[in-house]
Amino acid sequence: MIVIIGAGLAGLSTALHLRGREHVILEREADAGGLCRSRRIGDFIFDYTGHLLHLRDPEIVEFVDRMLPAAFAQIERRAAIRSHGVLVPYPFQANTYGLPPQVVFECVYGLSQAQHGTAADLGDDPDFHDWALATFGEGIARHFMLPYNAKMWLRDLHDVTADWVSWAVPRPTLQEVLRGALGLTNRGLGYNASFRYPRDGGIGILPAALAEGADMLEPIRFESDVIAVDAARRTVKTSRGENITYDALVTTAPLPALVARTSGLPDEAYRLAQPLDWVDVYCLNLGIARPHATDQHWIYFPEAEFPFYRVGAPSEFSTAVAPEGATSLYVETAVRRDAQPDEAALAGRMKEGLARAGILRDRDEIVAEEMIRLSPAYVLFDRLRQAAMPSLLGMLREQGIHPIGRFGAWTYSYMEAAMKDGARTARMLLGEPEGQAPVLPPVQGAGRGKG
Repeated sequence: MIVIIGAGLAGLSTALHLRGREHVILEREADAGGLCRSRRIGDFIFDYTGHLLHLRDPEIVEFVDRMLPAAFAQIERRAAIRSHGVLVPYPFQANTYGLPPQVVFECVYGLSQAQHGTAADLGDDPDFHDWALATFGEGIARHFMLPYNAKMWLRDLHDVTADWVSWAVPRPTLQEVLRGALGLTNRGLGYNASFRYPRDGGIGILPAALAEGADMLEPIRFESDVIAVDAARRTVKTSRGENITYDALVTTAPLPALVARTSGLPDEAYRLAQPLDWVDVYCLNLGIARPHATDQHWIYFPEAEFPFYRVGAPSEFSTAVAPEGATSLYVETAVRRDAQPDEAALAGRMKEGLARAGILRDRDEIVAEEMIRLSPAYVLFDRLRQAAMPSLLGMLREQGIHPIGRFGAWTYSYMEAAMKDGARTARMLLGEPEGQAPVLPPVQGAGRGKG
């Protein structure tokens, strides 16, 4: 018996790729998807903040297309950064035209110094602050990289490692930076230059389709929280009073919470898990009775005058998620995990910031509004995590416990990576060698999606 904790993308992908091996999925919520869900507020459909599907792996492309044929539109990114009172195209480091001339000079000159090796030595294992300076130079670091990430991580960036970031942040050439400084917009840079988004129903149609397929193999046990794991006896106790014996446990639950609920681990495992930290995010969802409050898919806000770090417009991804003539927005603000702000006051500050940015107008009618808290939202990459994870994951796997996904493996992840985690873990549990061509799971009846 394989027990899978969590009916998010990683857990569902594991179940589907097990191809009939006896298993059970335990999900504490009433529906599948985890943070990859959609919710209806009035006539609007909101995701749990921005969830855009970036697919590069052929196996996962085929997997998604079989589950939901023709359900996704392919969209070219429209994203910007608001800095010094203007919008510049994303990525900032390659598109500085329109900023004050002194800022443009500092950015171009700093990057030229960095690329010619006159910036500070990067070293073997830099912190994020030093990595940004050495990679982009003082100007780009000071005007975007450092203030933006300080708003996201809420830490001294000397305490944040850089091992999560190398694949995700575009590194333009000096030629591209010069083009961008002269107004020749650089397009197509970065992993998210284009993305998929559902034509209808919000991102929640993806986990709904996977859950439909998984449920046909073995009914998912919803509203069934795992309250205790006994690693020695290999049993799981649920909030419904069940005690389930497993041969292998695949977990997508947040790693610190999972370890805290598990008995029978080496003492060192508890010591390593205790300091693991994270950031929570408040997401303010707004529906505005005016079309195209912004023409961008999302906008980054590095400056301290704005309480949020990013604003997205789902109605620019899909006309089906908002009524005709309306705009939907999600507005993201990071908070420390132990923070308990006045949510009404925070929402007020966020709306005031939107007005200062010119996105909200005095006469705008807000016809849908909701504040949600994502906890955890982002794993904190610091030295304690860096030192703990190899040993901690090794100890768990020796006990037949396999953490996967963003929160299970306590890492920086995205939707495709979650589904790949599930496929890879299922193949390992089936005893298939690495590199063997995958056998895709049967999906008869799946793909209708319940949104």
